[in-house]
Amino acid sequence: MVKITPKDCSLILEGDIGGERPCYVYIPPHKNYIIYSYSMEELLQLKEIKYNLEISEEGVSFFLQSGVIPPPKTIFKNIFVLNIGDKLYLKADNNKIKEEFHHEYPFFNSYRNPELIPDEDYLLSMLAETVRTRKIFGSPTYLFQSLGKDSNTILLALAEAGYQKEVICLTLSTEDRKDESEIAEKIAQKLGFKHQKLPLPSKIEKKHIDELIYYFENIPFPCADGTSLVYPIYATQLDFKKTDIIDGSGNDIYFGHIPRPIEYKRQKIYPKFVFFRDWVENLSTGHILQKFSLTRCEMAIYILKGLSYGDCKKIFPESVPVYFYWMEEDKKRKNWDYIDLKGDIWGTKAEYDLVMKKVRNFVSVYKANPIFPWCNKDIALYIGRLPEKYLFDRGKFKNKLLLRKILKERLNLDSDLIGKYSYGFSAYQFLKPILNIVENEILNCKLWDKKGIKVFWKELKERSDKEKIYRKILVRLFLISAWYNHNFYLRKG
Repeated sequence: MVKITPKDCSLILEGDIGGERPCYVYIPPHKNYIIYSYSMEELLQLKEIKYNLEISEEGVSFFLQSGVIPPPKTIFKNIFVLNIGDKLYLKADNNKIKEEFHHEYPFFNSYRNPELIPDEDYLLSMLAETVRTRKIFGSPTYLFQSLGKDSNTILLALAEAGYQKEVICLTLSTEDRKDESEIAEKIAQKLGFKHQKLPLPSKIEKKHIDELIYYFENIPFPCADGTSLVYPIYATQLDFKKTDIIDGSGNDIYFGHIPRPIEYKRQKIYPKFVFFRDWVENLSTGHILQKFSLTRCEMAIYILKGLSYGDCKKIFPESVPVYFYWMEEDKKRKNWDYIDLKGDIWGTKAEYDLVMKKVRNFVSVYKANPIFPWCNKDIALYIGRLPEKYLFDRGKFKNKLLLRKILKERLNLDSDLIGKYSYGFSAYQFLKPILNIVENEILNCKLWDKKGIKVFWKELKERSDKEKIYRKILVRLFLISAWYNHNFYLRKG
């Protein structure tokens, strides 16, 4: 943790290029100093921050409407985060600190070197070495293993480095058609690793509720990813304290984040109708016209779309319309190739604020050590320079060609044959049996307008069984309400 005064300026703070170590910055209103740290927990426990901690109306608005709070913004006023491509320029101005944020995408496809040929052994050795150098505990090291290319390439790298006795693979077991655990177990055992399935409880018991509350008490940020709810359930089955946790997130930004064909077509058409966005944002959530006026940046994270601004105001009167932000971001990327745009918007914003934040929250609560091998800056820079033909196929909308090749040749794992598995945990189905608890958390949360939330909750319950977007919103409201109701960092005493 570092405190900077006007005498220390000028300097530039920037986010880690691989996204491994976000930099958190506190800028008080008086701007007589700033404090930055690579630990959000460290910042939040400082008395000068803790007793002045305020929720950002803009942050809540992004959380509800977009499902992501784009860096450098956070859920807190005066606290910012620097992620991939983010820079903060600081200089002294009349004995105060003047700050200026900038963002520059570092992985344009035009930056790739057409002469390079990938060295598979080198890549695997870098992954294994990253794990070795990031381990800090002598207790078990767990790898969250799915059927995906990212976690299994890490597993292969660890196998070739001889880490079979040090790493245990964990896979969610849902016992349905989305269950990845059977095949994942066979892969792990084939490579010589121990594997453990993590089943979902058949019934939500008091110990699960207690663990959920403990989780919300201790996470530094709310996370809009509903799958984050499964981590406290894992903690009722295993003791994660002082363990090393390996996660395969973080490489879409430099591998090339390939959209679905329909998304690629729509991003050429829908933004043409953004001129009537102001009108449709005041319609009810999920209205068909809202889809047809999205910016390209919003198309890149459309899966996260939440409340309309009109509905958001009903429950959170302090809400601001976030689509103006996305319009400005679109203008900055007006002539960008969509794959570059998708990599930037998803990789530096959604990947950080959802996918990786749920893991960072988890390890924060249980005092574990996170290891993100794909976020190693050397790996990011190495793959970021490789020619496009080794990484993705634009015509076939096929991603991570290099990893597909490695896994098929060395492990006989055919990603094309297996197909795409989505994570099998449904937050909505998990919460349905405890809807009375969910209702209590949401209706008694002081963030919301009392009358507005009661009216909206009634509609939410009625529509969530039939409409996917309302299921998503129900989960999202619970995630932020329970965090606000219980969180240790928000307590002033």
